[in-house]
Amino acid sequence: MMNILLRWKMKLSIEVNNMNKTRTENEERRAKNLELSTNWGLRTILLLAVIFMMSSTYALGITPGRTSVDFSPDFEKEVTFSVVNTEGKDMDIAFSVEGDLADYVNISNEVVSFSSEEGSKSFKYRLELPASLSPGIHKAKIIATELSENLDDSDMVIRATVSVASQIYVSVPYPGKFIEANFNIVTFEDTDKVNFYVPFISRGEEVIDKVSAVVDIYKGDEKIESLSVTEFFSVESGERKELVTTWSPEVAPGKYLAKVVVDYDGVEINFEKEFNVGHEDFEVLGISVNNFKLGDVAKLEVLVQNKLSDSVENVFADLEVYDTDLEKIADLESTNYGIPALSNKEMIVYWDTEYLEEGIYSSELKINYNNKFISKNFKVDVSDDMMIFSGVGFVVASGGKKVGTSLLLGIVIGILVLVNLLWLVWWMRKKKK
Repeated sequence: MMNILLRWKMKLSIEVNNMNKTRTENEERRAKNLELSTNWGLRTILLLAVIFMMSSTYALGITPGRTSVDFSPDFEKEVTFSVVNTEGKDMDIAFSVEGDLADYVNISNEVVSFSSEEGSKSFKYRLELPASLSPGIHKAKIIATELSENLDDSDMVIRATVSVASQIYVSVPYPGKFIEANFNIVTFEDTDKVNFYVPFISRGEEVIDKVSAVVDIYKGDEKIESLSVTEFFSVESGERKELVTTWSPEVAPGKYLAKVVVDYDGVEINFEKEFNVGHEDFEVLGISVNNFKLGDVAKLEVLVQNKLSDSVENVFADLEVYDTDLEKIADLESTNYGIPALSNKEMIVYWDTEYLEEGIYSSELKINYNNKFISKNFKVDVSDDMMIFSGVGFVVASGGKKVGTSLLLGIVIGILVLVNLLWLVWWMRKKKK
């Protein structure tokens, strides 16, 4: 009888231990699931916070992007501009002025507040020019910067802010006659023709009676062709015009050098530039900019084709952009790429458009390879949500339509909510089992 009682007691003890062990394991499992659920929730909250912070970087706009003024002594002008609360949020904005004209710009406000109900506000600055400035273009930027929250909190976390700028350009004419010019070359592989363009602007005080250009073409040190173009037209101060001439080469394919002398009423300026004639080893197939928003860093995707039977290393793209005043506003370069034989490759060029304004720009793209290059000139049409590239006589590519920040944010939040719901259903079923 004693043995039976002992065996029964041991069995009961084992069952109790097993029950305690099972209870402990269940409690640990529930704790682990709770921790996992908490981690998922925290990750979701952190990701949403990051997304909201990213969307907040698009919270500002400013118009107009640029105001241009012709200089006169002691000139005064009051300029009105608007800051746009594109995201409809509460925020504080600080104004500052930069540039060589900063001392002559007085802004009416230094710090202003926006409420979420205010879509835009108008402000003014006063331009008070001195009695004299040196000839050329003088500039200033009126910058609006979103301030971080809790500026008085010493323990605050510093977050990224966004700045936008409205530019002021003051053009001071040169004494007498003076032009600023540029030199562009466009080759047409399908017609074997080469066009030479000389766009120019009269920056002098006096009217120019005649502008002419002579283009000399060299192969090495040997001059093989000379082209001339003369325009008998008057050019008013501040007026923009262009000289054009075409060459139909009957020469072997290869690299050539063009030297141009521009003459305006006896004053000469000189340019020179290399270009290719004949079949090109590389070809630009297209340029696209997707999800573009003015003020962001644009990702330019340049699709090129290697027509050679050998792979080429250290290929890179070089992009120069000019405004209507012939001023270079961007000089961009990609990283180096290796491109296999007879294949296409996408090359990426980044363009920070923070201070860029809407409008049409001229540009030159060079694809550099094997100590050679191909060159393409094109126009860039920039709007608030589109960047379109069009070449001289051909369309290079067009920018894709952007996805709105609010739409993108909604999609991401929807995906996160769905993922968390699916996980919750799975966890509840697991708990029941």
